[in-house]
Amino acid sequence: MEFQFPAINYLYLLACILALALSYVSRDQAREQMGRCWLSVLLGFALWTSGEFLANLGTTLSWQLGFQRLVYLGVLISIVSWLLFAIHFSGNQRWLTRRMFFTLMIVPASTTILVATVEWHSLFYRHAALELRDGFYVLALDRGIGFWIQMIFCSYLYTLAGSALLIAASMQQPSLYRSQAALIVMAAAIPLLVNVYYIFGGDFAGGFDPTSLFFVFSAILVTIATRHYFFLRLAPMARDLVFRNINNGVLVVNHDGKVTDVNPAFAGIARLDLNHLIGMPLKEVLEATFDTRALHHSDKGYSGRLVSRYRARQFEVNTMPILGYRNEMQGMLVLLTDVTQIQRALEEISRLAHTDLLTQLPNRRALTDWFNELSDIELMFRPVLVAMADLDHFKMLNDTHGHHCGDFVLKEVAALISRHLGTGDIVARWGGEEFCLVLTGRDWQQGEEFLEMLRKAIQDHVFHYEGKDIHVTVTLGMVQREPGEELEYSIKRADLMMYDGKRKGRNTVASGLDPHGMQ
Repeated sequence: MEFQFPAINYLYLLACILALALSYVSRDQAREQMGRCWLSVLLGFALWTSGEFLANLGTTLSWQLGFQRLVYLGVLISIVSWLLFAIHFSGNQRWLTRRMFFTLMIVPASTTILVATVEWHSLFYRHAALELRDGFYVLALDRGIGFWIQMIFCSYLYTLAGSALLIAASMQQPSLYRSQAALIVMAAAIPLLVNVYYIFGGDFAGGFDPTSLFFVFSAILVTIATRHYFFLRLAPMARDLVFRNINNGVLVVNHDGKVTDVNPAFAGIARLDLNHLIGMPLKEVLEATFDTRALHHSDKGYSGRLVSRYRARQFEVNTMPILGYRNEMQGMLVLLTDVTQIQRALEEISRLAHTDLLTQLPNRRALTDWFNELSDIELMFRPVLVAMADLDHFKMLNDTHGHHCGDFVLKEVAALISRHLGTGDIVARWGGEEFCLVLTGRDWQQGEEFLEMLRKAIQDHVFHYEGKDIHVTVTLGMVQREPGEELEYSIKRADLMMYDGKRKGRNTVASGLDPHGMQ
């Protein structure tokens, strides 16, 4: 068989190389589904143009018909991928159910089978022959019903449907995205018009089909847009789905610090009209809406917490730069996340972690944290008395009346002590039947008098439990904290003092020098 090399084959070869190069350049966009669809479009173009190139090399009918399989494989991949790309671009992924996908694939799959078996039937081509034009053999086809079904219900319909989705999506977007969508619609429309002209008898390429060349040219335009405008990296309908429907407040700020876009959630938070916010300096917007004292500002943006002036709600502020193609700063994205419920949950978790569940008194950790928050100056000029209180014969009470009764008594004693505390005093459940008291602002004598009053109040109190009158007593040990002394050591000394009171008969307040001679 002899080979031929018509001039248009240079263009097919160049188009194939360009399609592969565009695929390589666009490979970084394949992380997202929409980017993968676009990459499939480009690879389909590469198959399409390579099929045209190889088919035109041959001078026999079987050769050229054989490579039509590769041509239509590329056509179908690019057309179907185009429609899927438009569906993802427009944010209509919910349409792509399994049933819908298989429905979309009926015509492409049928076409693939018809083209693969074209020598055995006349459904796709009723007649095929080679014609000699300008010294080159060109495929002359009498197209059958299968071809027209593929052309109308796949090539044209899918391309037009994808373009319609892009047009509809672009109408909901800012002008930048509209220009991008307009570019890609135009990129699809030009080759489509060329194909219609060719299919219905038009000829400006010596009888060869130039459609794939125009598609590759259009792909070049779109790829330029992807690099210049970050097209495909910033999906506009993702903006519509996320930016407009997200519950978090979002603002887009330009390099001058002025708001250029804002979502409805933030407008609701700020209680301002969307159009009123556009063009305002970000600083003014935030100060008009929030208490910004806990907000930190740096060259990298804002961070910290905002408290709404209108409702008791807290917002976490995060910012991220919007960078251009050359990593130049073009603006900033400000995200406000309502953390009110999270903050309340954290506060509740913290409260539970610092609270004794039975008595609802502070626990050991809470007492330690409270003491550590006192400044050195406060501790220097205010006497601090530390006391340990232990209910007498508590094990006997549990054994006699049951643990439920013991729990009841502990809660009642905790409430009784709490009612008598003064400003600057704190009581915590230390464990079991032990309580720890820290008294600030009382001198030694006042502390002894206060603890004695507590001892007598507990002794005289009648605990009514399930028809029973129960009496308990308490032994207390008190020491004064030495300057610079750790609370833990003061508690140990108070504990020793309390046990000294136990040895001397219980139901007493032991204070002064402890058994080891420590003040």
